[in-house]
Amino acid sequence: MSHTLTERQVVLTLASLSAITPLAIDMYLPAFPAIAADLHTTIPNVEISLSLFFLGLAMGQLFGGPISDAYGRRPMIVIGLVVFALSSFLLTLTDDITLFWVLRGIQSFGGGIATVNVSAIVRDMFDGKESARIFSLIAMVMLMAPLLAPTLGSLVLKFFEWEVIFMILSLYTLFALGFYLVRFPKVEQKRSKITPIQNYKAILSHKQAMVFIVSQILCTSGMYTYITSSSFIYMEHFHLSASQFSLFFGASVLMMMVCGRLNAWIVKKKDPLMLLRFGINAQAIVGILLFASQESTSVYPIFLLIGLYIGLLGFIFSNAISLILEFFPTMSASANAIIGVLQYSVGAFMGFVASFLHDGTLFPITGVMMVASLLGTTLLMLGSRGYSPHHGGQS
Repeated sequence: MSHTLTERQVVLTLASLSAITPLAIDMYLPAFPAIAADLHTTIPNVEISLSLFFLGLAMGQLFGGPISDAYGRRPMIVIGLVVFALSSFLLTLTDDITLFWVLRGIQSFGGGIATVNVSAIVRDMFDGKESARIFSLIAMVMLMAPLLAPTLGSLVLKFFEWEVIFMILSLYTLFALGFYLVRFPKVEQKRSKITPIQNYKAILSHKQAMVFIVSQILCTSGMYTYITSSSFIYMEHFHLSASQFSLFFGASVLMMMVCGRLNAWIVKKKDPLMLLRFGINAQAIVGILLFASQESTSVYPIFLLIGLYIGLLGFIFSNAISLILEFFPTMSASANAIIGVLQYSVGAFMGFVASFLHDGTLFPITGVMMVASLLGTTLLMLGSRGYSPHHGGQS
């Protein structure tokens, strides 16, 4: 680790960069009706912008990862954040839904280019258990964004028009960029040639790494299913108000922060794979209980189980990323790009499946969440047999 940086500086700086995308996803959710009315369109048309945002993030990561591995993290972070900030500002000026879609896609493309570097920087600076611990700490701080974003968005709408939400995103991004440039010096990394096809081929053909990648993605896709359907679950199915929705949504994020903090403490003594197995198996059990409770007339059992389901990602994500990136020291941004592309793609697909099967009940939503976690735990338990910690060169 660089002697010019404290651990707190590393965590706060990288968390501030990571927070950009969840802020851009969750902060404008309460503004969907206002945006639809102002742009003379329907709420489903505004919802398309969320799917386009996930697509743009995936494409930005796919594009930015190999270039970052070849030319360095810093220039790609600067380019990505400038694109994100500029497109956020332009969103405040649009009066057409098609232009709104295009700008959201460009915004997320820039965000993908920038945020794909966060995990890569951690891999450049830390190894093994230490990297898993740092990932947990970053996630714990970064999760303040989705915890507060819906409430912040609702608060903005009480006093201003929806365009102010995107102005705040633009200003925050410029602040995060300035903070990074001033407080975070260049980090030494192992450079590779800019060979995206070869990089992605090497990653996708690495059987052990792909076990960790796909199992983690299946478990996180349940979260994207929940995010896509959260307003239906709480506001339509259980008839909660917008403020109650914000509290229930934030509580699930808070649970993930608590689990992430526990993971950061336990991983000092326990192996990341053991904690990953615990998190994935526990999520599968909660997924089954959630599906079994989906006919409950009370919101509280569903709320508790969803909170546990989402919270257990605090044990899954950081440990999985740490194990995956150990295999790819010279192309960690490319590996992170693959994770991002598959994560957003599978997450969007699972959300689409739940929406396609929508029948006015919680059956499709809880069913998709249960199946995703069961597939994830099955793959991990079968595919991680015989795994031994890997350090050093590229496999």
